Amino acid sequence: MGDVLGLGLSHFPGFVYDDSDMVMRVKHTLRSSRIPEELKDPGSWPAQMQEEWGTDEGTAFAGRHRQQFVAGVRRLRAALDEFKPDCLVIFGDDQYENFHEDIVPPFCVYASELFETRPFLKGRGRAEQPPNVWGEPNDKLFAVKGHSRAARQLTRSLLNQGFDMPYAYKTLHYEGLGHAFIRAVLYLDYDRTGWDYPIIPFHVNAYGSGLVRNRGGSQHLFSEGDEAEDPPAPSPRRCFELGQAIARTFKDSPWRVALVGSSSWSHAFLTEKNHWLYPDVPSDRQRFEELRSGNLLAWRDRSLEDVEQTGQHEWLNWVPMVGAMFELGQRASWCDLAESYLMNSSKCAAIFPPAG
Repeated sequence: MGDVLGLGLSHFPGFVYDDSDMVMRVKHTLRSSRIPEELKDPGSWPAQMQEEWGTDEGTAFAGRHRQQFVAGVRRLRAALDEFKPDCLVIFGDDQYENFHEDIVPPFCVYASELFETRPFLKGRGRAEQPPNVWGEPNDKLFAVKGHSRAARQLTRSLLNQGFDMPYAYKTLHYEGLGHAFIRAVLYLDYDRTGWDYPIIPFHVNAYGSGLVRNRGGSQHLFSEGDEAEDPPAPSPRRCFELGQAIARTFKDSPWRVALVGSSSWSHAFLTEKNHWLYPDVPSDRQRFEELRSGNLLAWRDRSLEDVEQTGQHEWLNWVPMVGAMFELGQRASWCDLAESYLMNSSKCAAIFPPAG
């Protein structure tokens, strides 16, 4: 019988770079002609956002935001090292990295013995990347072990439980792991103590109706492209039930497995009702309270329409992990919400230890 640990964290790109660069996303968004002119003045922003902006364009707040995040991932890493998993299943989205117009599956299990990635070569929307906070070369190769046996057994089990589960032995377009997966590893090893845990990347098509149209990002703010929506993401209920099936699979397996939800929740550039400038922080607070209080069925029962209206597309990455925890009767022993209007998203972290 296998034990299962649940973890959740953000893969926010800003933490890779210096505090002074962390506010890059809002500065980029302000250049869009789709942002109302009055909102280009920080004096018109919500009070909390103005406070975060301060007199230094958010640099001091970025330092505090990072400090809270790093304290959280250190707690997660301590829980992981104590648990000593045989592998981690990381639920993450694809932002037009591996899946393009040729195919967009709702889910996909990656089964490989090795994932090699150079995560600092791309990102932040620039041809030349700024230095990272670890002082590591931009072309540094990270070799992360996979667990293809467990990945194949997981796929087989999900097929037997009624999920038509796509799988892949190699990436299609992107060289190495997509950002949601590799940044989860980078942050869980924030102190660079070493990483030897095998992983199973588990793609969730969280961007759904905007994946191809927006190229997985904020293209909609700077182009007059096709406004027609792509087909939707899988529903919260389907993601939740998938997590329940995954829990049953690993509970009956010989492995100790950590299930990891990798994402922030509401994203500014996905929240149309806020003119794509700041996230839906009140909705994040509501999701956090549901998580903290153990009201996990509220996550299952949300509509996909509500997920998209609140800009919480990537929240879907957490739902399979939470569905698994519900199936196993495991509640969060610790969780924390690092709120921000300015840094594109609030960041949640959580630990669900094995029951008993």
